[in-house]
Amino acid sequence: MIEAHRRHVRLLRRTSAGAPAFEVARAVTGTWWEQPWPGREQRWPARLEVTHPAEADPGWWKVAARDLVTYPETVTVARVLANPRWQQHTVAHAHGHLPYRLGEIPALLAELAYQLQRPWLVQLLANVTHGPLFTWIHSCIRTRADPAPAAQQTLWKVHSSHRPRPLSDLLPRPAAADDTPPAPEPAKRLRGHSLQAEQAFQTGLAQAHAYHQQHGHLAVPKEDVPNGYPLGQWIANLRTSHIRMPAHQAAALNGIYPWWNAPWSTLWQRTWHQARDHAEAHGSLQPARGFPTTSYSLGEWLYLQCSRYPALHPEQQRLLARIGIDAPGAAAARPRRRSYAERFQVGLAHARTFADVHGNLAVVTHAAMHDGYPLGQWLANQRNDRRSNRRPMPADRAQALADIDLWWNPPWGLSWQRHYYRARDAAAGRLLQAENGFTDIDDSGAADWLWRQCAMHEKLHPEQRQLLAVIGITPEVARTVLELGRTTPETPIEPPGTEGKGGQARRAPDPTTPTGPRRARRAAEAKRPREPRSRLGHRPDLRPGFETALAHARAWHAEHGHLAVPRDTRHDGYPLGMWLFSQRNRAKQRARAGMSPSPHLTELAAIDSWWNPPWDTFWQRNYYRARDHIAAGEPFDPVARIPAPSTVLGSWITRACLQYGQLHPDQQYLLNAISITAQTAEQWLAGPRPRPPAGALTNARAWVANTGTAARRGKPSTKGYAGANGSTDSANSRRNAAAPPPPSKHSPRSTPGGTRPGPSCGNAPTTTHTPTPAIRQPANGSSNSAADGYSSTPTNNTSSPPPDSSQAEHRQHPYPAPFLSRQWADGRCALLQRRALPRPRGRA
Repeated sequence: MIEAHRRHVRLLRRTSAGAPAFEVARAVTGTWWEQPWPGREQRWPARLEVTHPAEADPGWWKVAARDLVTYPETVTVARVLANPRWQQHTVAHAHGHLPYRLGEIPALLAELAYQLQRPWLVQLLANVTHGPLFTWIHSCIRTRADPAPAAQQTLWKVHSSHRPRPLSDLLPRPAAADDTPPAPEPAKRLRGHSLQAEQAFQTGLAQAHAYHQQHGHLAVPKEDVPNGYPLGQWIANLRTSHIRMPAHQAAALNGIYPWWNAPWSTLWQRTWHQARDHAEAHGSLQPARGFPTTSYSLGEWLYLQCSRYPALHPEQQRLLARIGIDAPGAAAARPRRRSYAERFQVGLAHARTFADVHGNLAVVTHAAMHDGYPLGQWLANQRNDRRSNRRPMPADRAQALADIDLWWNPPWGLSWQRHYYRARDAAAGRLLQAENGFTDIDDSGAADWLWRQCAMHEKLHPEQRQLLAVIGITPEVARTVLELGRTTPETPIEPPGTEGKGGQARRAPDPTTPTGPRRARRAAEAKRPREPRSRLGHRPDLRPGFETALAHARAWHAEHGHLAVPRDTRHDGYPLGMWLFSQRNRAKQRARAGMSPSPHLTELAAIDSWWNPPWDTFWQRNYYRARDHIAAGEPFDPVARIPAPSTVLGSWITRACLQYGQLHPDQQYLLNAISITAQTAEQWLAGPRPRPPAGALTNARAWVANTGTAARRGKPSTKGYAGANGSTDSANSRRNAAAPPPPSKHSPRSTPGGTRPGPSCGNAPTTTHTPTPAIRQPANGSSNSAADGYSSTPTNNTSSPPPDSSQAEHRQHPYPAPFLSRQWADGRCALLQRRALPRPRGRA
């Protein structure tokens, strides 16, 4: 014991890592102390016997003497762990792999056994996968024994679940003097434990046990949720923190599945279990023969492990040895080759299934997939092999494809073959009549193609002509088409000078000058006679979509009573608002182009006659809102302002009455239906309006007549009234209601004459071009003019005496007309307009 103390002191003096190393070593020896002692352990029982007091209980003394008995071994372990040489040896012996068990670092275990004088300790610690010593080795390899402070802190950290429990928690309480048993103490929470965490662990452990019984492993994908429990995420979290887990939890999981926290991926572990099950069911994997009994993917994975065998984790190598792949077997392994014959049979089966459904193989595009199989790419490869002289296709395989579709690889293009099958299907059960241009065929594209084939019948491949003869296109029919093409009149050409769209003259095209090779070829072909077709209405392929939209429109109208649907409205997931918006746009485009309406729009008009009004649908929705308001029996009186103008509906009624004369006649017709007539609108305009006090208006006019401006200088008064300041208080209360309009282009800041107008404060005359307002006649019969306009005339502004009152209202004023005419006629105070105008800058 004394010698151990001396070595401990030397350790603390020699290195700064001595103290943390002693804490880690104390946790290691504490773990050994709590485990059952092997029969070969002789030193600790002897020390415990020697130091045992005569009157002490043996069980009590074993707990109390823990640190005393294990002190020499703790110092020895601390010296080994604090030695930088052994830290580097640990990193080197790991070969870049995190440890799975302590036996993967045999040199460190041998050194500990030698220093502790316990040779049997190597075998005892080889299978340990948890604990403070395992955590230290794990941290040492992760940090690569870096002497940096952060790495050293990680290396010497002792987690709370690994620390020895305090003796106060372990020693039993002594009995009382009267032999009364001690009262039980409340349960204490252990270090690194909590009641909730323990309950959650037990729940996850039960789920893990059930999963292991079903699958035989715990390599659960992270996203798996078996039985509604996130077992994959739960085990992934435990793998992340396995070095901090309490010993009993790690032992419970190891008892279910030893490789639950393996330092490799769970995908590798699941594939290994698949290989193990295959080996148990089919015998040896035979790596030297390329794993012939396995599937292609499993054989590829096994060969990949063999090629990487030296770089695998030692525990992975042991697992591969359990399925018959050791180091010599991995060196002799051959890659798994997929049989070309098997691949051809797989593709042939998909081609046969496809042809049974579609009738041919020509319609298979290059990117086509059939039940997840790239059938288009496979057929393209077979056609290339068939046409290539370097690697010709075997005759039996070509015959197998020909048995499915005789023309799977035609000598002409696949586009022609696809069009042929389309025309054949369209002409099935019909007698082709070339005289009318094959108009008896519903597919116009197939009819056009047949007409072109007749026109170039002599240029086709003989086998192409045979195929056409099968569907009725014989040489006689082709000659009939050519004769009809020669006698069919061409479409008349508009004479030069004909005005096209936008009023611009269009030049007549020259039919003898084709603009491209394709147009030249088409121009040389015989033209198929066509029946005049109406462009009104829907194409047959678009009619189902229109019926679907029409059903949603009927459902909306049945619920709301109109079709004034906002553009972003969706009805049962269908974009009804956008569809109606597009229908309105198309109808308006046809109307602007002078075309007749599409007949299908009558079905929308039958639902709502105002589905496409010439005004905005926002106005129409508010109209329907007012109509529904009246139908519901709510109070409605436009003359009495009911509903109030402050509401949404009342605001719309206000605008409708004020703008009644500017509305569309149909809008006026609709308003008449809800009792808003021209008389109602006139009564609305004649209603009471806020007016300034009569005295303030009179004095404001007198002030402007005397001074020529409404700008206030000082605090003058007129006849005892506050002059220009007199109406301020009353105007402030109506500032929001009488907000002035924005300045016009003839505002005082930019006058037409180029000189900034303003009052003259000197004796020199100033000639400016200022707008002359024509004062509108007030309601009280004053001499103001009824017109409201401007006139730019020269003005000589001098400091002359103020004119009399008869000329004051007609004098030329430097401020715009809205200041004097519009605001006075509206009954507003003049000073409200003055506050919105710019103040004059200084004196002239």
